[in-house]
Amino acid sequence: MKKELSLNNGTKIPMIGFGTWRLEEGEQAYNAVKYALEVGYRHIDTAQGYQNESSVGQAILDSGIDRQQLYVTTKVVNTVRGYDNTMRSIDESLEKLKMDYLDLVLIHWPNPQSVRDKGENAWKEANAETWRALEDLVEAGKIRSIGISNFLEHHIEELLKTARIKPVLNQIKIAPGCYPELSVK
Repeated sequence: MKKELSLNNGTKIPMIGFGTWRLEEGEQAYNAVKYALEVGYRHIDTAQGYQNESSVGQAILDSGIDRQQLYVTTKVVNTVRGYDNTMRSIDESLEKLKMDYLDLVLIHWPNPQSVRDKGENAWKEANAETWRALEDLVEAGKIRSIGISNFLEHHIEELLKTARIKPVLNQIKIAPGCYPELSVK
């Protein structure tokens, strides 16, 4: 079985990753991530919204595993949108995770809470400005790959109208009874 997938920007992502959703900041997240690394996981998936990046980062640091051997994903929280807010939030994530760069950053949801009261289509501009910040962070070397999470086809089409860098993936939840029809063209 293949252990990695090639993304559209030439980078590779481990096929299996350790997700940190619902792991509480502190001992629980720290111990879970440290153990996952001990048993061989090399992809750690977290998010600003999980509020456990500090513990995840400390576990990674304490593991003693060379950073080049790891793949770390985080996601921009729903309440953060726009260029400046995204730039600040990624700097905060890098600080919490104790890293110089991230392998993958995703926009967590296409229709963020932060703009719902600003009109029916406010999400379009909010996502475009967030994406522009992520593109600039790729160019600055702080992020290697950027993608999306939980986007439907119409969200993707709208993002691609202004994107300079195409998303490398759309991370979605697939479980029994939960199989949204999503695509990236």
